Formats: sequence, structure tokens, C-alpha cells
Amino acid sequence: MPAIFQRFLNFDRLIGPTLVKLVYYVGLAGIVLGAIGVLFAALMSIFTGNFPQGIVQLIIAPLVAAVGLIYWRFMCELFMLAFRGYERLGQVRDLMRIAAGQAPPAEDSDPNHPAF
Repeated sequence: MPAIFQRFLNFDRLIGPTLVKLVYYVGLAGIVLGAIGVLFAALMSIFTGNFPQGIVQLIIAPLVAAVGLIYWRFMCELFMLAFRGYERLGQVRDLMRIAAGQAPPAEDSDPNHPAF
């Protein structure tokens, strides 16, 4: 457990990608639970006598849930692109130093700079 706190306090890795995944799974569960709730409400509408509204809800709920899931995935991927772009830029910087004949900097040259 101390290693987790060490990583968290020293900024040795970005926690953004992990947080984006966590937020994605929470949102995914919310969308699925919302769709199940609407389907339950549709069944209740059918059983209480409002047949047309229940049928429309039964048809629309899965479609809206599918579009919501795709949109949610797209939004989370946009955030992941920012973090991956930052990591890729660090790789490009190191490759440019090698191509220019400079040695890549030592990993411990700056103790306050996070290593990605």
C-alpha cells in the first residue's frame, strides 16, 4: 500500500487515464441502469393500461441507450487522446534528441519532473 501513496504523492505517473477509465465505467453503469429503469417504466405503462406509451418506450429505450453508450465512449476517448498525446510527445522529444546526436537526458536529472 505505501507504493500506491508514493506514486500518488510523487507525480511519477499520470493518474488521468485511470480516472477516465473509472469515470467511463461509472457512466456506463449509469446508462445501463437508466435504460433498465425506462424499460421497467414501459412495462408498468403497458400493465396499467397506457399501451401505446409503453410500446414506444420499449422501442425507444434501447435505441437511446445505444446512442448514449456510443457518445459516452467517444467523449471518454477524447480525454484519453489528450493524455496519450502528451506521452507521445515525450517519446518524440527523446527521438529528436537522439537524431540530433544528443544523449537522452538521464531519468533522474530532475527529481521534480514526472517520468512518463
